[in-house]
Amino acid sequence: YMASKYKEEYCEQMLSFFAEPDIEVMYEESYYPNGNLKSRKPIIMPPTFPTFELFATKLGVVPDTLRNWCDKHPRFRLAYAHAKALQLGIAKKNGIQKLYDGNFLKFVLVNDHGMTDKTAVENSQDGAFEVNINVVSK
Repeated sequence: YMASKYKEEYCEQMLSFFAEPDIEVMYEESYYPNGNLKSRKPIIMPPTFPTFELFATKLGVVPDTLRNWCDKHPRFRLAYAHAKALQLGIAKKNGIQKLYDGNFLKFVLVNDHGMTDKTAVENSQDGAFEVNINVVSK
């Protein structure tokens, strides 16, 4: 199957694919009955979140093939690590700007980036109490 043959240019293609996606701005417009513009409100659309599944599909392979290439090709392994870091940065940046759904982000950060929710428990003279910090960290 030809699509599963590794090519050196896949490294650059992957980094380009995972480069920061463009934010699309659309406009909600309302008009007067005579057709003149009454108002124009910008609406920021969330950028497409780059995934290894989408990149693999673009190449005509399955995600497991990308992981196999990481084992066999050091340059691809490095590009994959950079792409994963780009993905994490995009998730955090667009999460902070509230462009991605919080539940989606939590799922991605926990399942694809090994992060967990932390809960701190403090003891006081009155007894133990729980403080939910809800911070995602490694």
